[in-house]
Amino acid sequence: MPVTSIGTKLQFVKLELEPIEIPELLKSHRKNWEPSARLEEEAQSLIAEDFPHLRSAEFSEQVIRWGRGQRFVGRFRQRNNDGDIASSLKRAVLMANSGEITLAVSELQKLKYLGQSFASKLVRFMCPIDAVILDEVIRNRLGYQETAAGYEEFLADCRAVLEVAQQKYPELRICDVEAAIFAKIQGY
Repeated sequence: MPVTSIGTKLQFVKLELEPIEIPELLKSHRKNWEPSARLEEEAQSLIAEDFPHLRSAEFSEQVIRWGRGQRFVGRFRQRNNDGDIASSLKRAVLMANSGEITLAVSELQKLKYLGQSFASKLVRFMCPIDAVILDEVIRNRLGYQETAAGYEEFLADCRAVLEVAQQKYPELRICDVEAAIFAKIQGY
């Protein structure tokens, strides 16, 4: 693993990503995962309609299935009522819109059977310009902790990558950076 010097610190480099790689990595990601546009549109509809209870629960289930969490969808739906899911989604969006992305993820983690990975997926689909997914694949490969601080650190790192990448690709969003990182880790 390469070691690099930044200021007075030494860092172990676990992944190298050039901005020019991102568009191709995004194409590869879309080939391996259902495109995100449908879920992003559904999220915007939920927000516009002030989170109808049943649709909010169904949206959450769709995101969990998108993230390949079929094995615990039933438990999630059985242990959380639709109203609680809708209220939690609404509070998370309010937090995210106030710049509190990490708190939005933590808010959704209060729901039963919803860990950081799927909570961050929900926030990502509701706020794709501001939020990223931090799942087990990225945590294990890059060493981020499954904590609010770990999410905040990954979010800040994605923002730094986005800032550089947008110089050449201004259409990129922070969720695109995360998807490219995921695709590179997976070897797509």
